[in-house]
Amino acid sequence: MLENTPGILTLKELMQLLHIGKNNALRLIHDRIIEAHKISGKWLILKSDIEEYIHRS
Repeated sequence: MLENTPGILTLKELMQLLHIGKNNALRLIHDRIIEAHKISGKWLILKSDIEEYIHRS
């Protein structure tokens, strides 16, 4: 499913990948359902953390 996905995604890319809006994406991050790191004002999410979330869901 994520073969062509880069190793690190932005918040916008996460939203597009999961077909969710910004509020839902931020909820997943703030509730620590998906691990993410804010660097220089941008949320960055590892592909492996998204894969883990998908497998748990």
